[in-house]
Amino acid sequence: MTIRIGVAQVETVPDDVEGNRDKALGLAREGVRRGADIILFPEGMPTGYGARFKELAEPADGPTGRAFQSLLQGCDTLVLFGLVERDGDGLYEAAVLVGAGGVVAHYRKTHLWWDATGVRDETEHLTAGEKLVTFPVKGHKSGVMICYDGDFPEMTRSYANLGCVLLFWLNMRGSRGHAEVKELARKNSMIVAASCNCGTDEGGRLCRGGSNVTDKDGSLLAEIWDRQGLIVADVDPTGVLEARRANPSYTGRRPELYV
Repeated sequence: MTIRIGVAQVETVPDDVEGNRDKALGLAREGVRRGADIILFPEGMPTGYGARFKELAEPADGPTGRAFQSLLQGCDTLVLFGLVERDGDGLYEAAVLVGAGGVVAHYRKTHLWWDATGVRDETEHLTAGEKLVTFPVKGHKSGVMICYDGDFPEMTRSYANLGCVLLFWLNMRGSRGHAEVKELARKNSMIVAASCNCGTDEGGRLCRGGSNVTDKDGSLLAEIWDRQGLIVADVDPTGVLEARRANPSYTGRRPELYV
């Protein structure tokens, strides 16, 4: 059974929540028309890291989640999007999975970026999540991580150890192209969908995107650079676990030796 993955690359304008949300809804409609089973959006999509990102944070089931839920009525498509989440007095960089019935799964970024000043020093503004999250996509176990999370190879390996065959990686940075994804996919026999923003960030830096879908052997299935848009790729997760058992980069390790 194949799964059709859509990855949306959004030209996020910092602090322009309504404009960013409208762009995302347009891309989600396109994904539904093209038969996507799941559509992935970038990290922090409604707000970016503008000067007002704390003020504009919203709950996981807030206006953006409800807008996607409304759009998905009458279909089985799922949307996985990133937002700065407000929960009481806490702020989190979150990924929210929404279907026609509402929130299906909810992950909070576990590794906060620290090597920066201002809004990009996440440790000054956000609280880290404390657990990995899995969810089914058409019955296939899937995982999720956000930006800096994926810079630690232990994250992809941990999701492989949990039996995931699909991994969704949300980003908000200069780019996250296939070159940065392929070895994680190949060494873990993991199908990886990576989303990223494009356009200009809060500091005037160019973001090229590079959103992509990468197969379990590291081969590129779809990629988009330097523009807003939606890519779609059909993947077959049924052979992932068998490929992983036969993968010398996965099978043969001795975790009892590693500190």
